[in-house]
Formats: sequence, structure tokens, C-alpha cells
Amino acid sequence: MAPFPTPVVAAATDADALTDPQRALLARLQAYTPDAPDAPLPYSRRLAEAEHWPYAHALAVIDEYKRFAFLAQAAGHPVTPSHAVDAAWHLHLQYTREYWSVFCADVLRAPLHHVPGAGAPDEAAKHEQQYRQTLDSYRRLFGCEPPAAIWPRPLDEPADAPAQRAEPRVGPSGERAAPSRAAPSRAARARGWRRVAKFAWPAAAISVAATCASASDFNVLDLAGPEFLAFYVPLCIAALLLIAGLQWIEYRYRAWGTRARESSPDLSAEEAAYLAGGGSRMAQVATLSLVHGGAIELVHQANGWRVRIGDPQHAGAYGADWEWLRKQLGGETSCHAFRQHLAWREGHCEVALRRKGWLWAPGEMRAAWMAARAILLLVLGVGAVKLAIGLSRGRPVLLLMIFMAAFMAAYHFVVGRLPGIGRGGVTHGGQAALDAHRNERQGDHATPDGLLWTAALFGAGALAGTVWAEHMGALMAPPPVVAAKTGGSSGSSDSDAGDSSSSSSCGASSSCSSSSSCSSSSCGGCSSS
Repeated sequence: MAPFPTPVVAAATDADALTDPQRALLARLQAYTPDAPDAPLPYSRRLAEAEHWPYAHALAVIDEYKRFAFLAQAAGHPVTPSHAVDAAWHLHLQYTREYWSVFCADVLRAPLHHVPGAGAPDEAAKHEQQYRQTLDSYRRLFGCEPPAAIWPRPLDEPADAPAQRAEPRVGPSGERAAPSRAAPSRAARARGWRRVAKFAWPAAAISVAATCASASDFNVLDLAGPEFLAFYVPLCIAALLLIAGLQWIEYRYRAWGTRARESSPDLSAEEAAYLAGGGSRMAQVATLSLVHGGAIELVHQANGWRVRIGDPQHAGAYGADWEWLRKQLGGETSCHAFRQHLAWREGHCEVALRRKGWLWAPGEMRAAWMAARAILLLVLGVGAVKLAIGLSRGRPVLLLMIFMAAFMAAYHFVVGRLPGIGRGGVTHGGQAALDAHRNERQGDHATPDGLLWTAALFGAGALAGTVWAEHMGALMAPPPVVAAKTGGSSGSSDSDAGDSSSSSSCGASSSCSSSSSCSSSSCGGCSSS
């Protein structure tokens, strides 16, 4: 691993000087590694494979993850990681025993939880501000610039903005930290696309208006009613086929949605479950993960299956859900109620999947969306001109009006079912990755991880005949979850695990939002206050 830098140690009179506990924490983090020496596939290798990173880059991200953990304790304000650091954190949470018993208990000496956010409309702005503060505290405490490849600058912050605010400080090896010059290519592309979209719609409207204005010169408009309808009906059908074709082209061309492929990490089991079966299956996988970790128990009683609290140290990323269960009467609830509670994760998971390039949002295919609107106006414009001509000549136009109304209905029916235009849906690359996982995991019942992926990809019914078959009744008996979408997630690192919506005043907290401040690279931001 890259050498873990020592923060700039100031004079005793300097307000930024580290305290003795902070120095001790830094030493423990420097000596810590999440890699188990006897593991065939250690954490660092798994991180590199999951995120499609070179191994050297994965090691650098792990170092930055440890620096983030230090900032969570030493910065004195909420901190938010970048997307890469957050990916390392989320993978670490899957090693529940090592994460809680070693990293939190022995190294940090304080828990570091994920808990849900309130879903407030201003949370994205709050996490973006926290991300900026995190970068500033990084510079203040470590005396160097955060590496831009792991800590991207906010979209509206120039790459050399830190150098403009203050002189670069001496880094851990004595060299002066040069300001990052990473080109904000994604931001530039986004601004360029917004400029194109801004002018494309008026241009399309003007084109349609000009076409309709000159339509009276078209010979087709001089056709008699039956002959015109013989032309107009195929025109409507061709228009719908053209819209579907344009959507298919953009769907295939932009295989990873709004993200570049190299920026899209691999799927987690929870994300794969959402893509394959929606919020209900995602809740099933979350329940299985907690049962396997020993954080909850599934108990069959006379009134049905119940969920009961277990060991909180093994709740991992589901610490907030365990805390919610603890507050229920007797520390238990029905499986259906627990899965309904887990539905809050659907909104957060959906946002994360869109950001990673696995999922389209409705209307996100801007080119196909605008083309569909232009085609709609063109077809209706031709019909409207013929309608006006027919009325001026005293001809019956009722049948034409019916066909125009039918075209409108067919348009909304077709467009409403096209992913990226009228509805959300899995991207082409996401579907290919999902199919690849299905082929790879087919019949993989030998390990708990394989069983978890089996449930995610094929549903709880695929657990029949396995050692987890006893859980099928609890997972499948209740009615499906009605997803109550809320955004964001948050976490806390404090001395006492408290309510999921608050943090202890004597510790630090960490939060995750759907902006990527997970900034251009952040979980929507996981932070620590």
C-alpha cells in the first residue's frame, strides 16, 4: 500500500495541532489493514475486482478510506466521502465481524454506522457542502491536496481552486503539493448537453411549425378523405415505429446510461435484487443478509413468521434497520412489517443504481425524448392542417379526428413503456451484467454468499432444496412490500448507537445521500458528524 501520510504537525500554539488521542488514532490506522493474511481473496483484491480497478488504485483507495475514517473523528464537522471511498466503505461493511470487532472496536474505538436520512429536499445541498468541508479539512489536517482521481472536485470548483485560496503546504515527503489539474470532462459534457437540449426543443418546434405552414402545398393534403386516411394511418404507424427505433438506438449506444462504463462498479447483491425483482426482492435479500450475520432471527409462531433482534454488532450496513426493530414491542415484529420498513431503501438504491449506470430514469434519454415529441407534433400537425382544409371545404372530418385521437393514445401507450423515455428501466449494460451474474451464479449453493446471490437473481423460491430453504416461508408468505420511497441514507460514528435519525453529541456521525457528495464521485455522500 502507498505510505499513509502523517498530517502536518503544527506548533503547540497552532489551533490545527493534533491532540494525543488523534495522534494515537492515526498510528492505529496507519498500522491497520483490512486484508486477512490467510484469505484466498483478500479485501483489497475483492475491491479491485468489484470496482474494475487496477490493484494499485484499489490500494490507494483503501488508504484514502482510512484517511476518511480519521477525518470522521478529527475534522470536527460532518464529513462526506467520495464515490470511490464510499465503495471501499460499503464493501468493508460486508465483513461484519472484522468491521465491528476490529476496525471499529480496536482501531477507531467508536462505531461507524449507516442510518437513513430524513429525505428532506435540502439534503443534497447539505451533503454537497459537507463534501466541500471534507476536502478543506483534508488539506488542513494532511497538509496536501486530496488526490483528484479519488476525491473529485465539486463540479463548479476549478481543479486549481485550492491553490487559489491558499499556498500549498508541505506534504508528508517534504515536497510541495501541486494543485490538481484534472479536467472536469464529465461536467463539461453535462453542460454541453444541457446547451444542446436547451436549443434543440425550440428548433424542433420551429421545424414542425414550418412544415405545417407549408403543408398546404403538399399534394397529399389535396387528396380526398379516404385517400388521405390511407396515407395518414401508415404515417402514424411509421411514426410510432420510428420513435421505438430511435429509443432502441440510444438504449444500445448509451449502454451505461449517463455514466461511462469505466466508472460503473459491479453490482452488490442488494442492487442486483432490485434490478431483477424490484423492492420486494431487495427487502428479501436484506432480510437474508441480516439473518446470516446473526443480527436478526426468523421465528415461526402461531400467528405467523416473526423477526426478532439478534447481535447488533453484525448488522453491518443495516444498523438503522436493526435499531428500528429494537424499538418495536419486545424487539420483534412480523416479517411483513419488517419488509415494509426495509422499503425505505428502495429510493436510495434506485438513485445509486442510476448514478452507477445500471438504471434509466424516466425522460433521461434526452435525444430520443425530444425526437419523440417532435414526431408527435409533426404527425398531429399534418392531421390538423388537413382537418382545417376539410372544415373549410365543408367535408366530413370526424373519422380523421378519431384517427388523430387514436394516434395520441397509441403514442402515450408506446412511449410510456419505453425505458429512459416514459419510464425507468435497466440499462443495456446493466441487463447484460445481470445476465452474466445469472449465468455465473446458476446452481451456486455451496456458500452463504452464493445463496444470497441466488435469492437476489432468481428469487426466494430458488432456495428450495438448499440449507436456507427454511427461510422461504418467512420471505414468501407475506404480501409483497409496498415501497415507500424516501431518499438518502446517513450514518453515525459515535460512542453510543442511538436513534437512527439522530447522533450522539459526544461522537461523530456519517451520512450518505444520493448526490455525489455518493459529488461526481460521492454515495450521494456518506458523512460523519
